Amino acid sequence: MKPEDCKLTDYECHLNRISNWHDNFESSISSLIETLKELNASSVEATEECSKHYKETIELTKAKTRFTFEVSHELKAPLASVYNIINIILDGYLDGDVDKQKELLNRARERIKSITDLLNDLLIFSRLEERTKELDKEELNIEDMFSTLIEDMNELAKRRDIQIDWNVCDDCPHIYGNAQLIRRAFANIIHNSVKYSNPGDLVEVTGRKENDLFLLKVEDHGIGIKEDELPEIFDIFFRGENSRVNLRKEGMGLGLSLVQRIVNAHGGCIKVKSELHKGTTAEIRFPVFQVKE
Repeated sequence: MKPEDCKLTDYECHLNRISNWHDNFESSISSLIETLKELNASSVEATEECSKHYKETIELTKAKTRFTFEVSHELKAPLASVYNIINIILDGYLDGDVDKQKELLNRARERIKSITDLLNDLLIFSRLEERTKELDKEELNIEDMFSTLIEDMNELAKRRDIQIDWNVCDDCPHIYGNAQLIRRAFANIIHNSVKYSNPGDLVEVTGRKENDLFLLKVEDHGIGIKEDELPEIFDIFFRGENSRVNLRKEGMGLGLSLVQRIVNAHGGCIKVKSELHKGTTAEIRFPVFQVKE
């Protein structure tokens, strides 16, 4: 039946027309509602995703700001010290006192070395963050590496009245990696144990093969780390309260953070256990070099 076939007085015809129109309208409205629901769901999802990325961006910005502040802070103190020393000498306060001048110049040299060490560490950080896959790696002989490392660490320990007990395997396995970085990781771990030991203490260094890994274990009996600080020890510029209050324990707080990044870049792992006033044990594991058949 067409609309023109309905007469004005044909109520049944008009009711049918209204009913059909209502059904079509209801169907269109339902379809529109479903479309709006889908759009709303997509909008909510997109909003949540944008919010997530925004929060991540804010956190990264804050981290960058903190990092810049920490670097500036660590550079400011030694630079100020060197500046003051130079002024004292140039202003003539120590004219004729050669011994005192040498003492201050040696102090300035140590401060400049600390700045250089910090900058070198930061360059390594940048290198590991940006070009981990591009690191120059090769098969490394652990025994050759330790021949010079032992000499350097023993000299450091002697200056601090610390004894190092070396127990490194004679037939150590080869590992695959960047020689400079891996040696740096070993040196930092041992240096930390010596630095945070007390005069007369013993530091025990063990190196051996453990399944398909090379294990370096360094154990000291020094000042230790508080239990609630252990989760933070790999954070950049972190130094525990016990090391901060002990003024002779100088450092930038980069050691363990740098070691962790070096180890991760070589597919290894690092674990640190410590007890306050009783000492710290650090373990580094690197995969053994596998000859490809």
